[in-house]
Amino acid sequence: MATSKRIPKNFVHRLGRHHFAHLRAVAESVDPIDSARLYLAIEHGHECVTAHRQVVDAVRAVARRHSEPAWRLIGLSISVKVDAAKPSFEDFIAERDLDGWRESEVAEMYAEAYPADAKADRRQKLREKQLALIKRMEGLAAETPSPTDLVSGWFDDVTAKKIITAGMLTLGDLNRKVSAGGRWFSSLPAIGEGKARRIAAHLETLLPRETQTAKPLFALVATPSLFAPITTSVPYPAPLQANPSSGRMLEANNDQEAVDAWVAARAGSVPTKKSYEREANRLLLWLQYERHGKTLGTMQINDCRDYMAFLQNIPAKWISRVRGAPGKPGWAPFRGQLSHKSQRQAVVIVGALFTFLVAAQYLAGNPWVLVNTDTGDDQQDRMLDSKAFSEAAYAEVLDYIEAHAPSPSRSRIRFILRFVEAVGLRSAEMLNATLGDLKLEPEGWMMEVHGKGSKNRVVMVPPQAFDALQEYLYGRGVGTIETAPPDAPLLASAIDPMETVGYQALYETVRSWISRAVSASRLPTKERLHLAKASTHWLRHTFGTRAIAREVPLDVIQAQMGHASIQTTTSIYGRAPLRRRADELKKAFG
Repeated sequence: MATSKRIPKNFVHRLGRHHFAHLRAVAESVDPIDSARLYLAIEHGHECVTAHRQVVDAVRAVARRHSEPAWRLIGLSISVKVDAAKPSFEDFIAERDLDGWRESEVAEMYAEAYPADAKADRRQKLREKQLALIKRMEGLAAETPSPTDLVSGWFDDVTAKKIITAGMLTLGDLNRKVSAGGRWFSSLPAIGEGKARRIAAHLETLLPRETQTAKPLFALVATPSLFAPITTSVPYPAPLQANPSSGRMLEANNDQEAVDAWVAARAGSVPTKKSYEREANRLLLWLQYERHGKTLGTMQINDCRDYMAFLQNIPAKWISRVRGAPGKPGWAPFRGQLSHKSQRQAVVIVGALFTFLVAAQYLAGNPWVLVNTDTGDDQQDRMLDSKAFSEAAYAEVLDYIEAHAPSPSRSRIRFILRFVEAVGLRSAEMLNATLGDLKLEPEGWMMEVHGKGSKNRVVMVPPQAFDALQEYLYGRGVGTIETAPPDAPLLASAIDPMETVGYQALYETVRSWISRAVSASRLPTKERLHLAKASTHWLRHTFGTRAIAREVPLDVIQAQMGHASIQTTTSIYGRAPLRRRADELKKAFG
């Protein structure tokens, strides 16, 4: 029986500016798969490779039509190595005190001291020629998408077919649907939230979002927004109004002002501030709409119990269908049902608010201290599951990375994995660090860290991490830790060695490399499925797990990781107590 020939998926129909952005990134040594995910909204690695080839072929065709003799430079991989030992012309003058010499004489001495590498110069000029060619082709061929353009011109065949089947023929049709928010993708066959986010992100590179004049989403009231910000004054609690001589410590005339004062006094960081404001305002809104305008001062024990039950099963009208500012159409206080951990955190924050307000004599009493707020553990938590890489899995990931050709992206991910495994930094700590934070002390290389809760600490940089850093710095072309600029970021852009990167870029880089490495590994299926959820924070957990397994004392791990207490360390990395328990029971019953 004859087999039908498989028709390859077409990813490129019309050339837009995002295609040329992809080619420029690849020309600057960004991995084609990473670049395709970023600029072309491609999900799977093998599809990224196909999409990249199709973009290269399409732009080469444009170059040939315009009789460009260098059309083969499009998509060509040109590796340019930077000589870290070679100073700039200006540094050479400063180092040798040649400021008063003629430029021609200095140039002669410079050429003698650092002979030109003809091969490297040719490759650099070739890359510059390649980038100039891409820019010219962009000016000739890049189209500006229009709302009247057919979806099939800007999405791959399979995705376009699904969108059209759902009744959206043009980019404008799709944009209106996406801009309306909610589960706009529910009518698209075999499209989940992840794929829908990629479609929406790709569409946003083509067209700006439409401003929606949405109808009210909530039936409780007839105004466009049920959850308008609380601006009306609420009465000061009666017990304190009746006893003004008791001496209030807050200049607050209503609950909102009291909450603002609490946040200002107690929130030590921006994330904490946002968390406090979110949970307090949710409670105020609940009192206003579910308790007919009650105030904090009139809350009773049954209100506390009911609010806890509310957090465990949030009604649909309290969940946002669109992202927007409070009070705008479609906004609501919650983005979805809360996890068990989030429910517990909300109650802890609300309890802290009431404790503060009682101490400040704004409230006469705290009903939360009379309520059992212990919700127990989450039944879905798997206590033996680890958010860390096993030794075998980590080795597989590193082997996969080593097998790739040298590139700035490969150099960076090698450094991230080896450094964090040995140091245990949080992502934010790594992103905010500069080389000036590292210092050589009698005990060895140390790093000053400004960590969670705006707390400072010093971490040890073991030999594995230090060697990884030196190799990474050399590959970036900034020298070594002894000679590199102190203000250079610890972790830098793959394009500019002095440019910092954001959390999202770090997250996407780590996820992309690990995902591909795990998919290509020989690990058991169960472990591959588990590691598919791995993120940047897993690297920190890997440090903690490794340190426990190698019998590093718990107080050392606590100090290195910046945990507030040793109980935090043992609760997260509880293998040490488990091992001791197992050993003791084996002695008794073995």
